[in-house]
Amino acid sequence: MLAASEGSEAWTAAQLFDKGGWLMWVLLMLSLVMVVVVFVCFWTTRQGAVLPRRMVEAVDSCIVRKDYPSILALCEKESSSFSQTVCAVIRFMQRNPKAGMDEVREVASAEASRQVSILTRQISWLSDIGSIAPMIGLLGTVWGMMKTFKELADGNFEGAKHMGMASGIYEAMITTAGGLVLAIPSMMAYVFFRSRIQKHTANMEVALTHVLSMISEIRYRDEHPALQRSRAQGAEVLVDDED
Repeated sequence: MLAASEGSEAWTAAQLFDKGGWLMWVLLMLSLVMVVVVFVCFWTTRQGAVLPRRMVEAVDSCIVRKDYPSILALCEKESSSFSQTVCAVIRFMQRNPKAGMDEVREVASAEASRQVSILTRQISWLSDIGSIAPMIGLLGTVWGMMKTFKELADGNFEGAKHMGMASGIYEAMITTAGGLVLAIPSMMAYVFFRSRIQKHTANMEVALTHVLSMISEIRYRDEHPALQRSRAQGAEVLVDDED
């Protein structure tokens, strides 16, 4: 028994993987998928991919100048969520010049929701892996225990050989441990990226609200030039009174 104990303590990761059975290969494939998804999410959820600051400043300056073609040119060079949303808004305004601001806001909201859903769909792979991995590990354990108890029922464990049943169950539980080892970091990565997306989404909503407010104000001025002139005349009168 001591020799068996010493031998089990000397097991390497490769030996444990081999004793876990064929389902360990499934867990290995899932772990490779998880690593790839994590790297992709790091790239797609960064600040520059969602809300680049230089793009926000450039859009503001173009709106002030009413230079909407330049905004489209900038958006074609950028693939960020913010630029794609602004591009959809400007194209809608060009195709529907008589559309009201309520319709413009609906277009912005729909496109922003689509961009957020793309990011959320990417990180959902991590949540799926975190849910599937323990189930695969549990399946491996149940399968191994079924084999062990079948051998017990066939009379393969008699007398002192009953100690071999404990060894069989121990090996069967390796897949459960492997599934948890994969599921825990996968769920931790999912929580991290979900928080990251929520932060960027909130900032993007603020930036889009600012852009739509600027567009609304400029359109209001263009549609009410008389009111703009009266305000300018009123300002001149105030200046004369102060003098």
